[in-house]
Amino acid sequence: MKFDVDLKAGFLQSLKREVLATLTAEERAVIEVSTGEMGNKPDAVKLGWLKMRTKETWTKQRYTKALARTIEKLRTAVAQAEKNEPKG
Repeated sequence: MKFDVDLKAGFLQSLKREVLATLTAEERAVIEVSTGEMGNKPDAVKLGWLKMRTKETWTKQRYTKALARTIEKLRTAVAQAEKNEPKG
C-alpha cells in the first residue's frame, strides 16, 4: 500500500492541533507508531508497541488498514481546514 504522505518528514508537526484533535486514541497511536523513530522499526515491534499502548491485539493487516483509514481521515481534515482558512 502506497501513501502520498511522507510520514518521516515532520508530518505531525505540519498538522494543526485542531486536526490532530479529531483523531481517536487508536488513530493517534497508529500515527505515532508510523512516524519518527518507530517508523523505522520492524512490524513486530510496532505491533507490540500498539498492543502495549491500546491494550488490544494488533495484526499487520489491522495496522495497515487502520493506518490507511487514518491517513485518509487526516487528508480530508487538512483539505477541509485549508478550505475554511481565511485568505489574506
